[in-house]
Amino acid sequence: MTVPIAMAGNADSPDVPAAAAAKDSWQGWTVVAAAFVGMLLSVGVLVVYSFGVLTSSMAAEFGWSNVQRTGLFVSFSLCTTLGGPVWGTVADRFGPRRVAIISSMLLAASFAALAAVPNELLLVHLAFAALALLGSGTLPAAYASLVVGWFDRRRGLALGIAMIGVGVGAAVVPPLAAKIISLHGWRAVCLVYIAVILLVSLPCAAMFLRSHPEQRGRRAKAGLPIGKVVAGAMTQHRTWVLAVFAFMTGGILLASVTNFVPLLQSRGETLVHAAQYQSVLGMSLILGRLVGGALLDRIFAPRVVTAILLVTAIGFLVLREANTPAAYILAAIGIGMAIGLEIDFLAFIVSRYYERTAFATIFALFFAMYALGAAAGPALFAWSVQASAGYGPALLACSLITFMMSLLMFALPRYPSHA
Repeated sequence: MTVPIAMAGNADSPDVPAAAAAKDSWQGWTVVAAAFVGMLLSVGVLVVYSFGVLTSSMAAEFGWSNVQRTGLFVSFSLCTTLGGPVWGTVADRFGPRRVAIISSMLLAASFAALAAVPNELLLVHLAFAALALLGSGTLPAAYASLVVGWFDRRRGLALGIAMIGVGVGAAVVPPLAAKIISLHGWRAVCLVYIAVILLVSLPCAAMFLRSHPEQRGRRAKAGLPIGKVVAGAMTQHRTWVLAVFAFMTGGILLASVTNFVPLLQSRGETLVHAAQYQSVLGMSLILGRLVGGALLDRIFAPRVVTAILLVTAIGFLVLREANTPAAYILAAIGIGMAIGLEIDFLAFIVSRYYERTAFATIFALFFAMYALGAAAGPALFAWSVQASAGYGPALLACSLITFMMSLLMFALPRYPSHA
Protein backbone atom coordinates (compact mmCIF):
# COMPACT_ATOMS: atom_id res chain seq x y z
CA MET A 1 0.00 0.00 0.00
CA THR A 2 1.34 3.45 -0.90
CA VAL A 3 1.17 5.93 1.95
CA PRO A 4 0.61 9.56 0.97
CA ILE A 5 3.51 11.84 1.67
CA ALA A 6 1.28 13.90 3.95
CA MET A 7 1.15 10.97 6.31
CA ALA A 8 4.90 10.67 6.54
CA GLY A 9 5.31 13.43 9.09
CA ASN A 10 4.62 12.37 12.66
CA ALA A 11 5.76 13.41 16.09
CA ASP A 12 6.92 9.88 16.62
CA SER A 13 9.86 10.21 14.25
CA PRO A 14 11.61 12.47 11.75
CA ASP A 15 9.88 13.06 8.42
CA VAL A 16 10.71 10.50 5.72
CA PRO A 17 9.12 10.95 2.29
CA ALA A 18 7.02 7.90 1.56
CA ALA A 19 8.34 7.61 -1.97
CA ALA A 20 11.90 7.34 -0.66
CA ALA A 21 11.06 4.84 2.06
CA ALA A 22 11.32 1.61 0.11
CA LYS A 23 11.39 -1.69 1.96
CA ASP A 24 14.82 -3.32 2.47
CA SER A 25 16.51 0.04 1.77
CA TRP A 26 19.52 1.75 3.35
CA GLN A 27 17.17 3.87 5.47
CA GLY A 28 15.98 0.75 7.23
CA TRP A 29 19.53 -0.19 8.15
CA THR A 30 20.00 3.06 10.09
CA VAL A 31 16.97 2.04 12.14
CA VAL A 32 18.54 -1.40 12.62
CA ALA A 33 21.71 0.27 13.93
CA ALA A 34 19.75 2.41 16.39
CA ALA A 35 17.75 -0.62 17.53
CA PHE A 36 21.03 -2.49 18.03
CA VAL A 37 22.24 0.19 20.46
CA GLY A 38 18.89 0.36 22.21
CA MET A 39 18.76 -3.38 22.84
CA LEU A 40 22.41 -3.48 23.91
CA LEU A 41 21.49 -1.07 26.72
CA SER A 42 18.01 -2.46 27.40
CA VAL A 43 16.64 -3.80 30.65
CA GLY A 44 17.00 -7.29 29.20
CA VAL A 45 20.78 -6.93 29.06
CA LEU A 46 21.49 -4.69 32.03
CA VAL A 47 19.39 -6.77 34.43
CA VAL A 48 19.01 -10.27 32.99
CA TYR A 49 22.52 -10.93 31.71
CA SER A 50 24.30 -9.31 34.62
CA PHE A 51 21.85 -10.70 37.17
CA GLY A 52 24.11 -13.55 38.30
CA VAL A 53 27.13 -11.26 38.72
CA LEU A 54 25.21 -8.38 40.30
CA THR A 55 23.06 -10.34 42.74
CA SER A 56 25.87 -12.70 43.75
CA SER A 57 27.72 -9.64 45.03
CA MET A 58 24.58 -8.28 46.69
CA ALA A 59 23.93 -11.66 48.35
CA ALA A 60 27.49 -11.78 49.67
CA GLU A 61 27.12 -8.29 51.17
CA PHE A 62 23.62 -8.74 52.57
CA GLY A 63 23.86 -12.41 53.63
CA TRP A 64 21.14 -13.83 51.37
CA SER A 65 20.70 -17.49 50.46
CA ASN A 66 20.69 -18.62 46.84
CA VAL A 67 16.89 -19.02 46.95
CA GLN A 68 16.48 -15.46 48.27
CA ARG A 69 18.78 -14.17 45.55
CA THR A 70 16.88 -16.04 42.84
CA GLY A 71 13.59 -14.73 44.24
CA LEU A 72 14.57 -11.27 43.03
CA PHE A 73 14.45 -12.55 39.48
CA VAL A 74 10.95 -13.88 40.11
CA SER A 75 9.78 -10.38 41.08
CA PHE A 76 11.53 -8.89 38.07
CA SER A 77 10.08 -11.41 35.60
CA LEU A 78 6.52 -11.23 36.95
CA CYS A 79 6.54 -7.46 36.60
CA THR A 80 8.01 -7.77 33.10
CA THR A 81 5.02 -10.00 32.30
CA LEU A 82 2.71 -7.17 33.34
CA GLY A 83 4.68 -4.26 31.92
CA GLY A 84 5.60 -5.69 28.52
CA PRO A 85 2.08 -5.96 27.02
CA VAL A 86 1.17 -2.50 28.35
CA TRP A 87 4.19 -0.93 26.68
CA GLY A 88 3.45 -2.98 23.53
CA THR A 89 -0.08 -1.61 23.27
CA VAL A 90 1.21 1.92 23.84
CA ALA A 91 3.76 1.35 21.04
CA ASP A 92 1.01 0.25 18.61
CA ARG A 93 -1.14 3.26 19.50
CA PHE A 94 1.39 6.07 19.81
CA GLY A 95 4.59 4.79 18.21
CA PRO A 96 7.47 2.57 19.33
CA ARG A 97 10.01 5.41 19.18
CA ARG A 98 8.24 7.27 21.98
CA VAL A 99 8.07 4.07 24.02
CA ALA A 100 11.81 3.39 23.64
CA ILE A 101 12.77 6.92 24.70
CA ILE A 102 10.42 7.25 27.67
CA SER A 103 11.12 3.77 29.01
CA SER A 104 14.89 4.33 28.76
CA MET A 105 14.61 7.43 30.94
CA LEU A 106 12.52 5.52 33.49
CA LEU A 107 15.03 2.64 33.42
CA ALA A 108 17.85 5.02 34.36
CA ALA A 109 15.75 6.37 37.24
CA SER A 110 15.07 2.80 38.44
CA PHE A 111 18.79 1.99 38.53
CA ALA A 112 19.29 5.10 40.67
CA ALA A 113 16.74 3.70 43.12
CA LEU A 114 18.50 0.31 43.16
CA ALA A 115 21.87 1.97 43.83
CA ALA A 116 20.42 3.66 46.91
CA VAL A 117 18.57 0.65 48.34
CA PRO A 118 19.49 -0.48 51.88
CA ASN A 119 19.81 -4.04 53.21
CA GLU A 120 16.07 -4.64 53.25
CA LEU A 121 14.96 -7.52 51.05
CA LEU A 122 11.45 -6.14 50.46
CA LEU A 123 12.85 -2.84 49.19
CA VAL A 124 15.25 -4.68 46.90
CA HIS A 125 12.30 -6.65 45.48
CA LEU A 126 10.48 -3.37 44.86
CA ALA A 127 13.54 -1.94 43.11
CA PHE A 128 13.72 -4.94 40.75
CA ALA A 129 9.96 -4.67 40.18
CA ALA A 130 10.42 -1.01 39.20
CA LEU A 131 13.20 -1.94 36.78
CA ALA A 132 10.80 -4.38 35.10
CA LEU A 133 7.64 -2.27 35.04
CA LEU A 134 9.27 0.97 33.98
CA GLY A 135 12.04 -0.46 31.82
CA SER A 136 10.17 -3.12 29.84
CA GLY A 137 9.47 -0.61 27.10
CA THR A 138 13.13 -1.16 26.15
CA LEU A 139 12.50 -4.86 25.56
CA PRO A 140 12.53 -6.10 21.94
CA ALA A 141 8.85 -5.44 21.11
CA ALA A 142 9.24 -1.71 20.39
CA TYR A 143 12.50 -2.08 18.47
CA ALA A 144 11.30 -5.13 16.53
CA SER A 145 8.13 -3.27 15.57
CA LEU A 146 10.25 -0.55 13.98
CA VAL A 147 12.56 -2.98 12.19
CA VAL A 148 9.92 -5.25 10.64
CA GLY A 149 8.21 -2.21 9.15
CA TRP A 150 11.30 -1.40 7.09
CA PHE A 151 12.01 -4.91 5.77
CA ASP A 152 10.38 -7.69 3.80
CA ARG A 153 12.87 -9.97 1.98
CA ARG A 154 15.62 -9.42 4.57
CA ARG A 155 13.37 -9.20 7.61
CA GLY A 156 14.90 -12.14 9.47
CA LEU A 157 18.45 -10.89 8.90
CA ALA A 158 17.51 -7.34 9.92
CA LEU A 159 15.90 -8.58 13.13
CA GLY A 160 18.92 -10.77 13.84
CA ILE A 161 21.39 -7.92 13.38
CA ALA A 162 19.33 -5.52 15.49
CA MET A 163 19.02 -8.05 18.28
CA ILE A 164 22.74 -8.78 18.19
CA GLY A 165 22.80 -5.79 20.51
CA VAL A 166 21.54 -8.14 23.20
CA GLY A 167 24.29 -10.62 22.35
CA VAL A 168 27.00 -7.98 22.48
CA GLY A 169 25.64 -6.85 25.81
CA ALA A 170 25.49 -10.42 27.11
CA ALA A 171 29.13 -10.93 26.07
CA VAL A 172 30.50 -7.62 27.33
CA VAL A 173 28.38 -6.60 30.33
CA PRO A 174 28.93 -9.56 32.72
CA PRO A 175 32.77 -9.42 32.76
CA LEU A 176 32.75 -5.62 32.90
CA ALA A 177 30.24 -5.67 35.74
CA ALA A 178 32.34 -8.27 37.57
CA LYS A 179 35.43 -6.09 37.15
CA ILE A 180 33.67 -2.98 38.42
CA ILE A 181 32.25 -4.93 41.37
CA SER A 182 35.69 -6.29 42.28
CA LEU A 183 37.07 -2.72 42.34
CA HIS A 184 34.19 -0.54 43.53
CA GLY A 185 31.23 -2.70 44.56
CA TRP A 186 27.85 -3.47 43.00
CA ARG A 187 26.38 0.02 43.53
CA ALA A 188 28.99 1.44 41.15
CA VAL A 189 27.63 -0.87 38.44
CA CYS A 190 24.20 0.78 38.76
CA LEU A 191 25.77 4.23 38.36
CA VAL A 192 27.64 3.11 35.23
CA TYR A 193 24.39 1.75 33.79
CA ILE A 194 22.68 5.09 34.39
CA ALA A 195 25.48 6.94 32.60
CA VAL A 196 25.46 4.77 29.45
CA ILE A 197 21.66 4.95 29.16
CA LEU A 198 21.63 8.75 29.39
CA LEU A 199 24.74 9.39 27.29
CA VAL A 200 24.41 6.68 24.61
CA SER A 201 21.02 4.99 24.38
CA LEU A 202 18.77 8.03 24.65
CA PRO A 203 20.61 10.26 22.13
CA CYS A 204 20.82 7.39 19.64
CA ALA A 205 17.07 6.71 19.89
CA ALA A 206 16.20 10.39 19.56
CA MET A 207 18.33 10.89 16.44
CA PHE A 208 17.95 7.66 14.47
CA LEU A 209 14.88 5.62 15.45
CA ARG A 210 11.93 6.20 13.12
CA SER A 211 8.90 4.30 11.87
CA HIS A 212 8.37 3.42 8.23
CA PRO A 213 5.77 5.80 6.68
CA GLU A 214 3.46 2.85 6.11
CA GLN A 215 3.45 2.13 9.85
CA ARG A 216 2.72 5.76 10.66
CA GLY A 217 -0.07 5.74 8.14
CA ARG A 218 -1.70 2.78 9.87
CA ARG A 219 -1.47 4.50 13.27
CA ALA A 220 -2.91 7.71 11.80
CA LYS A 221 -6.16 5.95 10.93
CA ALA A 222 -8.86 6.26 13.53
CA GLY A 223 -9.99 3.21 15.45
CA LEU A 224 -7.16 0.79 14.85
CA PRO A 225 -8.62 -2.68 15.53
CA ILE A 226 -5.85 -3.77 17.89
CA GLY A 227 -8.24 -5.47 20.31
CA LYS A 228 -10.04 -7.24 17.46
CA VAL A 229 -6.75 -8.50 15.98
CA VAL A 230 -5.58 -9.78 19.36
CA ALA A 231 -8.93 -11.46 20.09
CA GLY A 232 -8.78 -13.16 16.71
CA ALA A 233 -5.26 -14.36 17.40
CA MET A 234 -6.44 -16.03 20.60
CA THR A 235 -8.74 -18.33 18.60
CA GLN A 236 -5.88 -19.79 16.53
CA HIS A 237 -4.07 -22.93 17.70
CA ARG A 238 -0.72 -21.59 16.49
CA THR A 239 -1.02 -18.80 19.06
CA TRP A 240 -1.22 -21.31 21.89
CA VAL A 241 1.64 -23.38 20.48
CA LEU A 242 3.81 -20.26 20.41
CA ALA A 243 2.67 -19.28 23.92
CA VAL A 244 3.69 -22.68 25.33
CA PHE A 245 6.98 -22.49 23.45
CA ALA A 246 7.69 -18.98 24.79
CA PHE A 247 6.81 -19.94 28.38
CA MET A 248 8.79 -23.18 28.52
CA THR A 249 11.89 -21.99 26.72
CA GLY A 250 11.85 -18.74 28.67
CA GLY A 251 11.92 -20.70 31.92
CA ILE A 252 14.66 -23.07 30.81
CA LEU A 253 16.96 -20.58 29.12
CA LEU A 254 16.69 -17.86 31.76
CA ALA A 255 17.16 -20.40 34.55
CA SER A 256 20.38 -21.50 32.89
CA VAL A 257 21.57 -17.93 32.30
CA THR A 258 20.89 -16.65 35.81
CA ASN A 259 22.43 -19.75 37.40
CA PHE A 260 25.34 -20.21 35.00
CA VAL A 261 27.82 -18.16 37.04
CA PRO A 262 26.83 -19.69 40.43
CA LEU A 263 26.93 -23.19 38.85
CA LEU A 264 30.50 -22.69 37.65
CA GLN A 265 31.49 -21.16 40.97
CA SER A 266 30.16 -24.28 42.71
CA ARG A 267 32.60 -26.26 40.57
CA GLY A 268 35.59 -24.21 41.69
CA GLU A 269 35.66 -21.38 39.14
CA THR A 270 36.29 -17.82 40.35
CA LEU A 271 33.70 -15.11 39.75
CA VAL A 272 35.85 -13.52 37.03
CA HIS A 273 36.48 -16.87 35.27
CA ALA A 274 32.79 -17.81 35.48
CA ALA A 275 31.84 -14.45 33.97
CA GLN A 276 34.28 -15.11 31.13
CA TYR A 277 32.48 -18.37 30.33
CA GLN A 278 29.20 -16.46 30.40
CA SER A 279 30.68 -14.07 27.85
CA VAL A 280 31.07 -17.13 25.58
CA LEU A 281 27.33 -17.58 26.01
CA GLY A 282 26.87 -13.99 24.88
CA MET A 283 29.08 -14.45 21.83
CA SER A 284 27.10 -17.57 20.91
CA LEU A 285 23.96 -15.50 21.21
CA ILE A 286 25.42 -13.23 18.52
CA LEU A 287 26.14 -16.25 16.31
CA GLY A 288 22.59 -17.54 16.81
CA ARG A 289 21.15 -14.19 15.79
CA LEU A 290 23.29 -13.74 12.69
CA VAL A 291 23.06 -17.28 11.34
CA GLY A 292 19.55 -17.88 12.57
CA GLY A 293 18.26 -14.56 11.25
CA ALA A 294 19.62 -15.25 7.78
CA LEU A 295 18.14 -18.77 7.81
CA LEU A 296 14.70 -17.47 8.83
CA ASP A 297 14.53 -15.64 5.49
CA ARG A 298 15.28 -18.85 3.56
CA ILE A 299 13.94 -21.80 5.57
CA PHE A 300 10.58 -22.30 7.29
CA ALA A 301 11.28 -20.68 10.66
CA PRO A 302 10.09 -23.51 12.98
CA ARG A 303 12.55 -25.93 11.32
CA VAL A 304 15.42 -23.58 12.08
CA VAL A 305 14.39 -23.39 15.74
CA THR A 306 14.13 -27.18 15.96
CA ALA A 307 17.75 -27.60 14.87
CA ILE A 308 19.07 -24.98 17.33
CA LEU A 309 17.13 -26.42 20.28
CA LEU A 310 18.57 -29.87 19.63
CA VAL A 311 22.06 -28.40 20.03
CA THR A 312 20.94 -26.75 23.28
CA ALA A 313 19.52 -30.00 24.66
CA ILE A 314 22.87 -31.70 24.00
CA GLY A 315 24.67 -28.82 25.72
CA PHE A 316 22.64 -29.30 28.90
CA LEU A 317 23.44 -33.01 28.94
CA VAL A 318 27.16 -32.38 28.48
CA LEU A 319 27.17 -29.79 31.27
CA ARG A 320 25.45 -32.30 33.57
CA GLU A 321 28.04 -35.01 33.01
CA ALA A 322 31.29 -33.03 32.74
CA ASN A 323 33.08 -30.20 34.56
CA THR A 324 35.79 -29.30 32.07
CA PRO A 325 36.35 -26.06 30.14
CA ALA A 326 35.20 -27.82 26.96
CA ALA A 327 31.90 -28.79 28.62
CA TYR A 328 31.36 -25.25 29.88
CA ILE A 329 32.01 -23.83 26.42
CA LEU A 330 29.71 -26.31 24.66
CA ALA A 331 26.91 -25.61 27.14
CA ALA A 332 27.40 -21.87 26.77
CA ILE A 333 27.25 -22.19 22.97
CA GLY A 334 24.04 -24.25 23.05
CA ILE A 335 22.29 -21.95 25.53
CA GLY A 336 23.49 -18.79 23.82
CA MET A 337 22.44 -19.86 20.32
CA ALA A 338 18.97 -20.79 21.55
CA ILE A 339 18.50 -17.48 23.35
CA GLY A 340 19.88 -15.66 20.33
CA LEU A 341 17.35 -17.20 17.98
CA GLU A 342 14.28 -17.49 20.20
CA ILE A 343 13.22 -13.83 20.42
CA ASP A 344 14.16 -13.22 16.79
CA PHE A 345 12.01 -16.20 15.85
CA LEU A 346 9.03 -14.92 17.84
CA ALA A 347 9.29 -11.46 16.26
CA PHE A 348 9.66 -12.93 12.78
CA ILE A 349 6.81 -15.41 13.15
CA VAL A 350 4.46 -12.75 14.57
CA SER A 351 5.17 -10.56 11.54
CA ARG A 352 4.26 -13.50 9.24
CA TYR A 353 1.22 -14.89 11.09
CA TYR A 354 -0.63 -11.77 12.33
CA GLU A 355 -1.84 -8.35 11.20
CA ARG A 356 0.85 -5.68 11.52
CA THR A 357 -1.42 -3.14 13.25
CA ALA A 358 -1.12 -5.14 16.48
CA PHE A 359 2.45 -6.40 16.03
CA ALA A 360 3.92 -4.85 19.19
CA THR A 361 0.95 -5.93 21.31
CA ILE A 362 0.97 -9.57 20.14
CA PHE A 363 4.75 -9.83 20.28
CA ALA A 364 4.74 -8.29 23.77
CA LEU A 365 2.15 -10.88 24.87
CA PHE A 366 4.42 -13.69 23.71
CA PHE A 367 7.32 -11.96 25.38
CA ALA A 368 5.19 -11.78 28.54
CA MET A 369 4.77 -15.55 28.38
CA TYR A 370 8.53 -15.77 27.96
CA ALA A 371 8.98 -13.55 31.03
CA LEU A 372 6.43 -15.56 33.01
CA GLY A 373 8.40 -18.70 32.26
CA ALA A 374 11.53 -16.80 33.21
CA ALA A 375 9.95 -16.01 36.57
CA ALA A 376 9.17 -19.66 37.31
CA GLY A 377 12.22 -21.29 35.73
CA PRO A 378 15.03 -19.85 37.88
CA ALA A 379 13.08 -20.44 41.09
CA LEU A 380 12.31 -24.07 40.18
CA PHE A 381 15.91 -24.55 39.09
CA ALA A 382 17.20 -23.18 42.43
CA TRP A 383 14.72 -25.33 44.37
CA SER A 384 15.87 -28.44 42.49
CA VAL A 385 19.52 -27.63 43.18
CA GLN A 386 18.82 -27.14 46.88
CA ALA A 387 16.59 -30.23 47.18
CA SER A 388 19.01 -32.54 45.38
CA ALA A 389 22.21 -30.87 46.65
CA GLY A 390 23.47 -30.60 43.09
CA TYR A 391 22.78 -29.35 39.59
CA GLY A 392 22.41 -32.74 37.87
CA PRO A 393 18.60 -33.24 38.07
CA ALA A 394 17.89 -29.64 37.05
CA LEU A 395 20.18 -29.88 34.03
CA LEU A 396 18.60 -33.18 32.99
CA ALA A 397 15.12 -31.63 33.18
CA CYS A 398 16.29 -28.67 31.08
CA SER A 399 17.65 -31.02 28.44
CA LEU A 400 14.46 -33.08 28.22
CA ILE A 401 12.12 -30.08 28.08
CA THR A 402 14.29 -28.39 25.46
CA PHE A 403 14.09 -31.52 23.32
CA MET A 404 10.28 -31.60 23.66
CA MET A 405 10.04 -27.92 22.65
CA SER A 406 12.04 -28.69 19.53
CA LEU A 407 9.42 -31.29 18.58
CA LEU A 408 6.55 -28.90 19.37
CA MET A 409 7.63 -26.71 16.46
CA PHE A 410 6.23 -29.31 14.06
CA ALA A 411 2.72 -28.29 15.21
CA LEU A 412 3.06 -24.85 13.59
CA PRO A 413 1.34 -24.31 10.21
CA ARG A 414 2.77 -22.69 7.09
CA TYR A 415 2.64 -18.92 6.76
CA PRO A 416 -0.65 -17.42 5.52
CA SER A 417 -0.67 -16.46 1.86
CA HIS A 418 -0.72 -12.73 2.70
CA ALA A 419 2.54 -13.01 4.69
